[in-house]
Formats: sequence, C-alpha cells, structure tokens
Amino acid sequence: MSLPAFRPVSTPRAFEAILLQLKEAISAGTLRAGSRLPSERDLAVQFGVSRASVREALRVLEALGLVGTRRGADNGAVLLNEPGNAFTTVLDLLVALRHVPLADVVEFRVMLETNAVRRLASNHGSDLETLRSLLDRMADPLLDQASFHQLDASFHVTLVRSAGNRLVNLVETAADSTLRALVADVALVANDWVSVRPRLIAEHQAIYDAVAGADPALAEERTAAHIRFWGEAVIAASP
Repeated sequence: MSLPAFRPVSTPRAFEAILLQLKEAISAGTLRAGSRLPSERDLAVQFGVSRASVREALRVLEALGLVGTRRGADNGAVLLNEPGNAFTTVLDLLVALRHVPLADVVEFRVMLETNAVRRLASNHGSDLETLRSLLDRMADPLLDQASFHQLDASFHVTLVRSAGNRLVNLVETAADSTLRALVADVALVANDWVSVRPRLIAEHQAIYDAVAGADPALAEERTAAHIRFWGEAVIAASP
C-alpha cells in the first residue's frame, strides 16, 4: 500500500490542518491500522511546516489512543490496531470541570448495562461462563480488596461486551473508570469493607441468577438498582 502524498499547509494552527489531512488519508484507505507514518522530518517537509507542528499533531493522536511509537529499525509513529480509550480522558475532564454531573454518568451506565443485560438474558453465550468464573473468584475469602474491585469491574465490562458493540464497550468502560477514579470504590468502602463485601457479592449473584434464568426484566431491574445504589454512594462521598 502506497503512502498518501500530503499537501503543504498554511495556517497559524498547522497541527489542525495536519490532523485533517491524516483523517482524510485514513478515510480514503491510504492509511490504515498498522500503517507506519513517515518520519517527523519527512512529514515536516511534505506539510511545509516545522517538526514541532508535526510533533504536536502526533501527540494529539497519541493522546487519543490512535498512534503509538516504535523504536529500533521500524521506528516512527504507527496507527494502532487496538486503540486506547480516549473517552476515559475526555469524560474525566468533563466531570472534573462539572460540565457533566456525576448523576448523569451513573444514569448513562444504567442505560448501557440494562440494555446489555437484557440481551444477555435473552441469548446466553460464553459470557455467562465468564460471569460465573468471576463470581467464583470474588467469593474467595482470601481475596484482597483491590483484587475484588478489579473483578467487580470485569463483571460489568463483561455484561456490556455481551451486547457486541465496540463503541458501547468503550464508552461504558470510560464511565465506569471515571466513577471509580473519583472516589474509587476501595476508598469509598474502606471503613466498612467487611459488611460491604457480602452485599456486593449478593447483588452480582442476583444479577447473574436473573441472566442465567433467562429473565430479562428481572436482570434489568437488578442491574439498575445495583448501579444506582453504588453510584449514589460515590456521589455522596465525592468532594
């Protein structure tokens, strides 16, 4: 596949024009996931700008999780086959700036997860086995609190992934990450973990039972109640 021929740009915000041309090349198929871009020097010559402007554009793409850097013989910027999740960074900032209320993040998760769990309850697959395995690991009395919360997050991610929509998965992961980062469930329940842990296990088990029992309405109801309860706790504990 031949690389695109970029045009010189002339604008005070050169990096934006560079990003636009890169987007056009991706849309046209001359750049694809896995493609290695020319060196900063070559790009600067093609665009007719400084290497600093090229570097700025590449840093934006890197921040969006679309570009990675290779070292060695194949050095240079590469369009990633598996992107990072820029939604997490954006949502974190929107919440921190109070542009998006935490309550809206909680309700957004309710919408995403209840839709996914309804689909899963109607059509079982390997996701049910994954959920069962996660529950078994969460029930281990020797499991430390941090590891428990990682399994908790994996449980919810598995629910959403069952919908088979990658965009929904990325956005849900960002919403979940934002809530956990703000108060972090670990900090939220640190003073009463002994009593909180059994409740978490019971609520996840109840969701699983509704899904395994092929009861979409009950699965949706239990998932919504679980997310709202813990979401409200996060809101109450946040600054």
